[in-house]
Amino acid sequence: MSNAVSPRIVVIDDDDYVSDPIRMLAEMQGWSATSYKSCETFLAEFDAADPPACIVLDLHFPKMNGVELLAELRESGVRLPVIVLTAHPDGPLTGPALQAGATEVLTKPVDGDRLIATIDAVLAAEQSRAPSSA
Repeated sequence: MSNAVSPRIVVIDDDDYVSDPIRMLAEMQGWSATSYKSCETFLAEFDAADPPACIVLDLHFPKMNGVELLAELRESGVRLPVIVLTAHPDGPLTGPALQAGATEVLTKPVDGDRLIATIDAVLAAEQSRAPSSA
């Protein structure tokens, strides 16, 4: 049996009606979860030495948007799996989000089972890319 720490999921969305259920769903899967209401708040607390396993990210915020966050992370050399949630999958930010490093784009309102399956797949893909410590 492994003593692995449970993956930490970060939800960045300024709507509590979106972020709270996602955080609870993640915790029900045994993952630790934290939510942030803005990209700036996330960046202020971000520790590159202890990054989350996955970010679930809205694209639209009053100040820094999700694409700008992705670009800033990438410019800093940080590569994290990011699942974008958007009510406007054909909107002007979706393409740039994928170009900036988003792993997946899901449409709001997102089905909980689909979101969990997507997070599972992203975590499994990241784990298969990670160097083995055995």
